[in-house]
Amino acid sequence: MLLLVEPYIKTLGKERFKKFLMRPFTIDMLAPVFGDKSVDTLFDGWRGKDMVNWYKFTNENGVILEFYPENTYIIKDKKSEKAYQLKTPKTIDCFINDMVNLDIPLYWSQWIDENFEPKEYLAANGIRDYYADLLARMGKSQELM
Repeated sequence: MLLLVEPYIKTLGKERFKKFLMRPFTIDMLAPVFGDKSVDTLFDGWRGKDMVNWYKFTNENGVILEFYPENTYIIKDKKSEKAYQLKTPKTIDCFINDMVNLDIPLYWSQWIDENFEPKEYLAANGIRDYYADLLARMGKSQELM
């Protein structure tokens, strides 16, 4: 089940989740590009490659992220044929907001489910639907009544 990343403002605003989002963003949160030194992968669907002096990440939707040592990154969207150059995000929240502002869907990896409750990271108006879908998958839809 793909879990769409929502900006913090659309969630219930839990303090613990806010604290997590304020952690520094590192590019290997998209895919492990630093080998044994990589952190947990937080975002699903990205493939990363070390290009010697910079890093390239791609997803199945035709989005390319290029991170350069001079503290910039370029976002290329093959569908819209647009490219944007931005400062490398300082926090996880900044990265999420960049993607949301450019209409690039992001999905949480399994890590989020292992470390947070759905009510902490889902959009406030999507929590009920999440649990309804989960119960349906378990064959327990009647428990919603």
